[in-house]
Order: sequence, then structure tokens, then C-alpha cells
Amino acid sequence: MQAKPSVSVILPTYNRARYIAEAIGSILSQSHPALEIVVVDDGSTDGTAAIVEGFGAAVTYLRQENAGKLTAIATGLDHVGGDLVWIMDDDDIAPPDAIRDLAAPFAANPEIVMSYGRMTKFSGEGASLREALLDYPEDSRPFFIRLMEGCFVTGHPCVMVRRDAMEAVRPFDTTIFASVDYYLHLHVAQQGPVAAVDPVVLRQRQHDGLRGPLENRYGEAERVAKWIAHDAYIIGGLLERLPLAAYLEAPPLTERVLTVRERRLALVQRAVIAGRNKLWPMALEDLRAALAIQRDEPLDEAALTVLSGLLGSRYGIDEVTGSRDILGALRDAAGGRADRAAVLAAVARPLLHEMKSGRGVGRVLASWFRLMDPRATGLALRASAMRNVSRMARRLRRG
Repeated sequence: MQAKPSVSVILPTYNRARYIAEAIGSILSQSHPALEIVVVDDGSTDGTAAIVEGFGAAVTYLRQENAGKLTAIATGLDHVGGDLVWIMDDDDIAPPDAIRDLAAPFAANPEIVMSYGRMTKFSGEGASLREALLDYPEDSRPFFIRLMEGCFVTGHPCVMVRRDAMEAVRPFDTTIFASVDYYLHLHVAQQGPVAAVDPVVLRQRQHDGLRGPLENRYGEAERVAKWIAHDAYIIGGLLERLPLAAYLEAPPLTERVLTVRERRLALVQRAVIAGRNKLWPMALEDLRAALAIQRDEPLDEAALTVLSGLLGSRYGIDEVTGSRDILGALRDAAGGRADRAAVLAAVARPLLHEMKSGRGVGRVLASWFRLMDPRATGLALRASAMRNVSRMARRLRRG
């Protein structure tokens, strides 16, 4: 890796004539110039071609028959030669130092396969412009494990990758037309270290335009359902083939013999990843196996913290609160354990957040009583009160 690695930009596009000039302009305005900018037009039928060609030799324009974003990215990879690859979205804007900030970790550590930064989301323009910073949760666990729980890096241009790490993912699974960024991030991140950078590297535009290839176009109303289905498909494949040690430590991933305590924690972590991605049969099987280990030895704080994320899907938990079977299975899995109340209190923690939010309080309360007993309820409420006190103390110290 060079002291100042070269960066190739791939910009897949489909019918984004309204926005693409601003996206390209933000790339051309970078303080660290790109080695090349390759726009791959996935068969647009609007004025996209004319707009891109208006940038002249500064941009390489390629056109293909409509086949989806992953095929467009593969086409772009065939035509770039930089050390690093940055995939820019055709409707977003990059701050002027985005390439510089994302490329910096690679010069410092050539083992890194991916860097990522923060983003803002914006909508409207002029006087109606609204913009908000999206912060990442604090979490000391390896990036790859946190990413499997849910795609918390939600903007493709928030990420820069080593070109050889992206090439190692090929051939791409082109049946995937939603959650494309999640698919690529997961498969690159399992190859080696990932570095976070603090600056904002993307301004992500929020709008109601259609997405996906022509034969699978979908709008805003269907977006979450598509994400859920694709996330489950992607994560399901990973869970079936990753070694159990992958749920404990950072890549590169290896198979090794685990201690009893490590095996239990790894099973809890895999159960949480499966549950958060709506793979409940897999989640319940792993949770039962984990909680059957050393029933008389309480779960340590690390395992309870991981377990508290089981019902924390970013897509909500309607399938849980609407299911007596899942709630009953969760309650039964803790049966016979000396720390049963602590286990149930950890599992139920996201239900408290649901109740505080005011969404479907009646159904969430009914779910609480199906899952919990008085002892577990008392423990959960005391723990919640202690967390609130700690948060208040931190705010007072800061201000």
C-alpha cells in the first residue's frame, strides 16, 4: 500500500438524472483527488447519459443493460486500478475531505480491509433543508460482530475498501438487489481489520424515488420488507458457514477449540445475530443450547449485555410481540437456570424501550407478562432505574 494510496471511485446509477450531477461534482471537489471516476449506467432511460457525458474526460462513462447494482459494481471493478475502491451513490453528496479521511487509515496500516466514517441524512433544499447527524453506537466488540447484528453503517459511500478485498468477494450474488451495501460490507469485513474515522464522510439524501433493477423495482412502502428479506438471506448464509469462534473475535476468522464459557458466549452472540435478523428458529436453537450449558453458573456481564440485544432489531419486533410461540420459547429457554430472572430481564430490556416510545404499548405489555415473572420484572425495573441514574450523572458531569 502506498503512503498515499490511490482511490478509484465507482458510481453505479439508474435513472438519477435529477441528482447525479451533484454527486459527481462532490467527487471532483475532493481535497484528495480520485485516481479515476467510473460511472456505470445500469440502462437508464432518462437524461442520465447526457449529464454524465457533460463532465467530459474527468469521468469514464460505461453503459450496460439493466441488471442491478451489484452487476454495475462488478462492471466498474473490471475497469478500475486504484489501491482502494470507493462506491458512491448517485443521489448523495460527499463532503470535500471524504476521500482523504477514509483513505488515511490504509496508509497507517496496510492490513486494514475497510474504513468507515459518519454520515448525515438530509432532505429538502434551500429554506426547507433538514439535516441530521447519524451517530454510531458505542460498542467495544469487533466491527464484524456488530455488523452482523444489523447494518449500522447504512450509507454505501461511508465505506472505503481495499480493491483486492472487494475482488475476493467475487463472483457477487446478483440475486441480491436490496441490502447491497450490507452484503458487500459483511463479506469484506470478515477478511481483516476495519478502521473507523470520526469525520462525516457522506451527506445522504432522503427521497421517495424507486429503487432496485427494472424487473424488481420497489418504492418507499416496500423498502423495509425488502431489507428484512435480504438481510435474513445474507445473514442466514453466513451463520451456516462461519466457525463458532467468529462470534467472539475480530477477523481473520479461524476455527479453534473453545472453552465452555467461550462456547456459551459464542452461542448467545449467534442467537442474538439470528434473532435481530428475524431468523427465529436458528436464534431459539442457539439460545437453548447456550442456556443449557452450566445451568448453575450465572451468565457473566458480557453475556448478559450481548443477550440484551436479542429483541433489538432495527426493523422492530412485531413478529415477537405478536407471537405466543416465540415468547414462550424464550421463557422456556431460561427455565431451570439459577440466574433465570437475570436472563429474562436481559432479554426483556428492549421491551422497556418499546413501552417508553409509546408504540403499541398494549401489545408490548401483553408480551412482557407472557415472558416475565415477578422476580424477573423487579430485576429488570431496578436495572432500568440504575441505567437512568447513570445517564443523568453523565449528563451532569458533561454540563
